[in-house]
Amino acid sequence: MVKPSYLYIVVVLLISSCNVDQLDVEGLKLSENTGLYAFPIGETTYQLMELLEGADSTLAIDTDENGMISFSFEESDTIELASESTEQGIDLGFFVRQSVDFPTSSFSIPLFETFESGSFLLENPNLNFTITNELRMPLAIGLEIYGTKTDDNGDTLRKLEIYDSFFDLNDSLKSILNPSLTDTAAALTFIIIDKTSSDFDQFLGWTPENIYMDMSMVANPDLPVDSILVFLPPDTIPDREFNEDAQIFTNMSLELPMSLHLDNLAVPVNLDSITVDVDVATIDSLQLRVVTYNMLPFGALLNLQFLDSNSEVLYSLEEDFHVLANPTLNSITFNIKEPEININQVWLTGEGIDALNDTQTIKIIMTLNTTDGAPTIYTPLLEEYTLEVKISGKVRLSYEL
Repeated sequence: MVKPSYLYIVVVLLISSCNVDQLDVEGLKLSENTGLYAFPIGETTYQLMELLEGADSTLAIDTDENGMISFSFEESDTIELASESTEQGIDLGFFVRQSVDFPTSSFSIPLFETFESGSFLLENPNLNFTITNELRMPLAIGLEIYGTKTDDNGDTLRKLEIYDSFFDLNDSLKSILNPSLTDTAAALTFIIIDKTSSDFDQFLGWTPENIYMDMSMVANPDLPVDSILVFLPPDTIPDREFNEDAQIFTNMSLELPMSLHLDNLAVPVNLDSITVDVDVATIDSLQLRVVTYNMLPFGALLNLQFLDSNSEVLYSLEEDFHVLANPTLNSITFNIKEPEININQVWLTGEGIDALNDTQTIKIIMTLNTTDGAPTIYTPLLEEYTLEVKISGKVRLSYEL
């Protein structure tokens, strides 16, 4: 008995720079109506830094000496109290409790917009305020931070919870230093909001698309509402006065070192340049081959969706492709390792074969995890981290020869 002979041709296609001639099966001697050949579909390389290209121009993206990525944001403002209070109908020379509002600050972090589901925690997010005060009377700062994101129901809003212990006064006010009548040098106050004084890490893990900060200044916060302080010398020595030339200088900086804990974080990557050079009418069966070269320090699964020109899903593979098991605690370092190669193969159904013929984009959904069965630990993100995915097909043709 003569065994059937099979011809295997494997072609690696680099979408960005290489051209491959069409596979010519004419004249191939394939026995018993059975022929196998492989053809490239496409490939993509997921690079962490590509997610950050659309960053808000006010955000800076830096790397430290270990190559770890950090976001930073800084904004400074000067409040001229005399003119600002006049515009808002306030007389700070009148010693009563009253507020002056500062302009709202806002920024966006594009990395947050790329996640489809799951969650993450930042190890050490910090929001820092430096306030320089020239006003010679007691002052406090009211602070409200909130984020918005769009979902199926429209815009939703989430406020940052700042713990009660952070505030000096019962009504959510933080006292700041002020000059005295005898020592009129400007007073400096530092305020830090992090995950010990708020739920800042949880707030950012909610992935707000836009973050807003409203700050107000409250003069004479020690006075009861509507209570007027009147000085009647010589019986009472004034402990405060309104300096008409006084200003408040504010500097706000956001520091987000990208050291993360990931929990089933779903990140989509599109493979747009694909080639499906097969007539599905001639296909008896098709095996999809997914090869990954993983340099990410995470456990990862891949799921594939076939999309048409309108980005509608034609077909979705139910099977997740294992790229890398979740790393152990000891394996998480700042070192870039050699890529781990994984090969996954799955036979497409008839529905999948038909969908592939009309597919314009293959959407790869990566589900990333830090570790299994461990306390919350954090992994630094380095700009060199990549995941390369190559997709090819192996078909059995039903030609009569």
